[in-house]
Amino acid sequence: MGASQRLRGVGPGTVRLARATAGVFLVGMAAFAAVPLAEALGAYSSVRVATAVVLIIGLTGCYLWLAVRAVLDRGSRWDLAVLAAMCMLALAVPFAAGPTWLSVGFMLPLAFAVTLRGRWAALGFFASLAAGLVLPASQDLSWVLFGSLQNLLTAGALAGLTIFATLLAELQRTREEAAKLAITEERLRFARELHDVLGHNLSVIAMRTELGMRIPPEEIGRLRRELTEIHDIASRSLHDVRAVVKGYREMSLERELSGVRRVLETAGVRCDFAELPPALAPEVRVALAWAVREAATNLLRHSDATVCLLGVETDGERITVTVANDGVRPDSGSLALGAAGAEAAVGGSGLAGLDERLAQVGGSCGRHTEDGWFTLSLDVPGRLPAATLTSATGDRR
Repeated sequence: MGASQRLRGVGPGTVRLARATAGVFLVGMAAFAAVPLAEALGAYSSVRVATAVVLIIGLTGCYLWLAVRAVLDRGSRWDLAVLAAMCMLALAVPFAAGPTWLSVGFMLPLAFAVTLRGRWAALGFFASLAAGLVLPASQDLSWVLFGSLQNLLTAGALAGLTIFATLLAELQRTREEAAKLAITEERLRFARELHDVLGHNLSVIAMRTELGMRIPPEEIGRLRRELTEIHDIASRSLHDVRAVVKGYREMSLERELSGVRRVLETAGVRCDFAELPPALAPEVRVALAWAVREAATNLLRHSDATVCLLGVETDGERITVTVANDGVRPDSGSLALGAAGAEAAVGGSGLAGLDERLAQVGGSCGRHTEDGWFTLSLDVPGRLPAATLTSATGDRR
């Protein structure tokens, strides 16, 4: 599996895990401040000990401030001031804490890497490492070289982990925006069609109505002809609107499944869809197409899913289609997918409108949550009886 395929499975849970991992490592590395503190407490006078304690605690505090905020991706206007204070503390620590100050020599390079951007981050990173080679903390060159190499690897690894967690969060936000844009584009397409259909006709109706109001009362024949024309235009407009809505509703099930898969995978949700029976009645296929769209829309809006499964079971003349995802939010329970539906739906919105469409073809809709999974169950007939009078679009047959 390539790296790009692995990243397709990135979801909110993966982002939280990456941030938690980076945070644990960054905070845990602060424990190395105990090494120079222990040396100072055991080897120097009380004044120097007090100075070393203050400097090391200040350096560690600045490090934690910048590192934790970087992991959470929450910049602050105080970050540069904290970084400047950290530079001054890092320059003073070697003179007060002794040779083992190199145990915390990774803190300043990391702070530059996660606080600044571009060339300034790289310049600060390597400049702070170079400073460790010349500060008079130890006369043992081999110890200084070993400590500097250790700080280079430690700071580089921690910076990489922090930046990786931040990039995953940005990737997740980008995918969510892409999914929202896909939904918005579909709404705009529908709005454009309605505008093209209604815009001209409504303008003509308004103009001819205004003209009709100016016809003298004694010209009743002319007024009737004008009203007849207005009525015909209004009837054609109503027919055109019904045609647009019917065409919008009577979607291709295959095309809808393909589009839903593409949008979900763009949002970082892994999809595993079973094959649907090819001999389903057209009305049932329309209802199922709406169900798939509804499930995908609400999954993107109201859940933290990383996996979406579509299963099919056949029991005699009945077919059960289940759409399940693992993104139930702890504070939303069974409403994870049921809060708001596709607003473009006519005749109902959300899962309530879906219930109506399925009922029109003799089907039903159920939903439940279990162990963090939300499942939408769609029970539909394999074929419709000949006596069915109402289609899934609500039009008389």
